[in-house]
Amino acid sequence: MEAGPSQFEEFAAEARERFARIESRLDLSATKSDLADLRTEMHREFASMTKWVVGTALVLGAAAITIITFVLNYATPPKAPPAPQLIPSTQPPIVIQLPPYPAPRQ
Repeated sequence: MEAGPSQFEEFAAEARERFARIESRLDLSATKSDLADLRTEMHREFASMTKWVVGTALVLGAAAITIITFVLNYATPPKAPPAPQLIPSTQPPIVIQLPPYPAPRQ
């Protein structure tokens, strides 16, 4: 008869140890409300991060366009207008000679 209670006491001690380990694990596990809060916070942060990435991309694009415009417009000195070129004459100039005008009668 002594064998029964000692087995029971061993089982009870083992059950207490297992129960203590289970309780310690439960403290570390997340509940549904914890996961819902985490999910909400992650969505909020992803939206915020997306706004920052898009804003940064727009600012960098505008800065790049400004720099390229400046470089293309002001980096090289403006070209002077070409000097007028005299076209070499291939034929002699035309000279028109009129006969002398008669003096008017008085």
